Amino acid sequence: MANETTAPAKPISSNDLPWEEWSDIPRFSVRYKHLTRAAVGTDYHVGVIIEELEPGRQSAPAHYHMLEEEHVYILDGTVTARIGAERYEMKAGDYVCFPAGQKAGHCLVNTGDAPCRYVIVGEKNPNEVAVYTDTRKVSIRALGRTILDLAATRGYWDGEETGLPPGVAPPAEPVTPETPVVPKPPISEAAVEWRDGVPGRERFGGRFKHLTRAAVGDGYHVGVVIESPAPGKRLWPTHYHMLEEEHALVLEGRVTLILGDERHEMTAGDYVCFPAGQTVGHSFVNSGPGPCRTLMIGERNPNEVCVYPDSNKMAVDALRRRDGIFDMSGGGATGTARRADPSPPPPAQPPK
Repeated sequence: MANETTAPAKPISSNDLPWEEWSDIPRFSVRYKHLTRAAVGTDYHVGVIIEELEPGRQSAPAHYHMLEEEHVYILDGTVTARIGAERYEMKAGDYVCFPAGQKAGHCLVNTGDAPCRYVIVGEKNPNEVAVYTDTRKVSIRALGRTILDLAATRGYWDGEETGLPPGVAPPAEPVTPETPVVPKPPISEAAVEWRDGVPGRERFGGRFKHLTRAAVGDGYHVGVVIESPAPGKRLWPTHYHMLEEEHALVLEGRVTLILGDERHEMTAGDYVCFPAGQTVGHSFVNSGPGPCRTLMIGERNPNEVCVYPDSNKMAVDALRRRDGIFDMSGGGATGTARRADPSPPPPAQPPK
């Protein structure tokens, strides 16, 4: 986790990063730019990667994750998303979420005649278990990415000295029937309705689309949102997160990143990561003459604490109350915060 002594992570340009290749096996070759690793190193919660898949190639063996959630947003070209037994054609602006525990193998296959480029977002869980559905294998990261044959199952008491008389088998183990899986299909960004941010404010204005909520409802780990502040305005007050990691990839237009006392101009292809616990406020202003679009990616932690340094407020999600925003300036010797003046409406919080 970042802290007060850590310099804030700066934006980088994806256009300046060299392509890396995963090409040991010809059918599954892909080239990629790991934006998060380039920006903050290996200490991150969620990885954001741009991948390019050539015609006739498959992104990975069909698989699903038990603990990690995965997302794909198409930048350009076309690709076929395989999800279980279904096939879906995806194009620029389409999005799909693969929820953790959705037991339907997924992968991308480029069946067209031109490369397809997309953003892939995935959680990083040291205890991840991934199942490869075509070949009936399971990968267990906590054991050093050990890959086992799913068909080579054994009973719980197999090989143990049970103390039972010879020839007497242990009690049969209960079998839990599999629940039928209804995978979540891709959606089109164009089909998701815009929502207003904070209308009628001098400094704040614009709109956003919550792709993840539109695709899978409320049961997700990471939110993927298209944000579009109005020219000269921003959507949200300057803030930082204590538990949730946040990422931004500019898709269109020009924005100015407010990062504490620093200002950074960002254009299409630029990326920044805000590590959890990095106690430097951030916000984006549309500094161009026209529309801008930024792909915002944020973790969702029910115990999140979000700090608004400009107004000295703190939002405490763990309280499970809509008015859980507190003034950090008072409270006496114990440092107990008092609730902010309830008369104005509480400031909008970034969607997640």
